[in-house]
Amino acid sequence: MTTLMILIVIAFVVNGIDGYNTFDFSFESHTCQSPAHPLNPSTSEVIILSYDGGSISCDHVAFSVLNDPDLLTFELMINPLYHEDPDCSTVLEYRTSLIKKALKTYNCTNIAEDRFTTGMTRNSTFYVQIHEISPYKERARFKLKMLPMGATFSTEDAIAIISGATIGAILLLSLIGFGVCLFRKKSKK
Repeated sequence: MTTLMILIVIAFVVNGIDGYNTFDFSFESHTCQSPAHPLNPSTSEVIILSYDGGSISCDHVAFSVLNDPDLLTFELMINPLYHEDPDCSTVLEYRTSLIKKALKTYNCTNIAEDRFTTGMTRNSTFYVQIHEISPYKERARFKLKMLPMGATFSTEDAIAIISGATIGAILLLSLIGFGVCLFRKKSKK
């Protein structure tokens, strides 16, 4: 029994006990034809987005929310693991639209170091965009860890279904009871 417990503990340590689904994205391998990655705040997922100074075929990566009619809102937390740009060759932006003003902008003087959290709804899209401002980008690199969390769901449909089923069952039982009473009265006469 002790050996079994030790094997279970070793399995958790080897496989990881955090239980997160990890998705890795790189600006060097990402194309603009790639669809937006669906964010699912009801599961445990971690998105790792990185850039290591290579050539960029698409300047943005998009993340959209799964089409869940019960999802109201959730938070998307972006935690920079590292951000280095000694040659001031790139600008990193967080956006909700590619044509609107950026939510947050980072460059060589304003390095992404602090966590950033933004609210999202079921119809929203989040973009991480990189701009090349110098051809000397070989030493520019960053890695971001993104976590969807804190989802709130609409429970109106579930409450309506449960309430409707309860009221329907009470009415059905009342009608059956009334029918039984009428049938007994008629059979006694």
